[in-house]
Amino acid sequence: MICDEYFTYLHKQLKLTEMKNIAMKIMAAAAAILLLAGCAGKKETKTVFPKKLPVGVQLYSVRTDLEADFYGTLKKISEMGIVGVEFYGEYYGNSVVQVKRWCTELGLVPFSNHVPFDQMINDIDKVIEENTILGVQYIVFPYMDEASRPGVDPEQFKKTVAKIGEVGAKVREAGFQLLYHNHDFEFVKLPDGKVGYDEIFAGNSRENLQNELDACWCDYAGFDVCETLKKYGNGGTPIIHAKDYKLEGKLSSAPYALIGVNTDNSMKDEGGWFEYRPMGSGQMDMEKIILTAMETGVKWLCIEQDEPSMGLDRLGGVAKSVEWLKSKDLM
Repeated sequence: MICDEYFTYLHKQLKLTEMKNIAMKIMAAAAAILLLAGCAGKKETKTVFPKKLPVGVQLYSVRTDLEADFYGTLKKISEMGIVGVEFYGEYYGNSVVQVKRWCTELGLVPFSNHVPFDQMINDIDKVIEENTILGVQYIVFPYMDEASRPGVDPEQFKKTVAKIGEVGAKVREAGFQLLYHNHDFEFVKLPDGKVGYDEIFAGNSRENLQNELDACWCDYAGFDVCETLKKYGNGGTPIIHAKDYKLEGKLSSAPYALIGVNTDNSMKDEGGWFEYRPMGSGQMDMEKIILTAMETGVKWLCIEQDEPSMGLDRLGGVAKSVEWLKSKDLM
């Protein structure tokens, strides 16, 4: 009798254990189904931009192509859907009259021109004449020589800032707006705690000098691109160079100082590795930067890639940036 009761008890326990196992399996299966359903229903959030900015390209990006076939290169750029071009003072034997005709024929707007500062100082009349023919709106100070940079020689820097303002006043009288294009060295902290970049603009009126912010170099210098745009917003930065890059480690010298040293077009030294990248292929948060550019009154979104990368040639790099912009409904 006791044995019968014991075996009956065991049988019930086994049944209960089996039922618990089945219940656990059912619950696990249900949880898996819910998880899969959640994943399937989850959609990738796409940034919605409030408008489209006109897209141009800094022609320095395709300089070897221009040298080989100026018109043909402009034509390829136009066929990508790019609407504007920014020159860099080099026309490879073509007259500015001819260059302007080609731009008009191809539907390209010459919106800006980088002009070496010594030309602005020594022959401002010619600079004004050529850019009047091209029809640009902006003339850009592209690069500050080492002796004049903030943190090197305070007096020389002060004199250079003043000269920039003088040139800005002259080109403004002729119907242009002078812009300053940065690299990373302007963002150096000065002995008084101020930033060199800010001092360039603090020493000049906004009528005589505005910004062309190079996003890559601002970020590389350790400054927030979006905050810099906001600081100089309300139309004070009409053009942004939306340049992307990839950095590993830390270089012992500025990347642009290494251009041409490495045959693979990357910038390498014992400290690290740097590479220019098409938009969306580097480490910059380009969507956030472009949104902020729109909010702060930027008028032109300018593609620039100083050196090719990722196995692409110069035009291929520009095309890759265009592809990314189109994927974001920005072109």
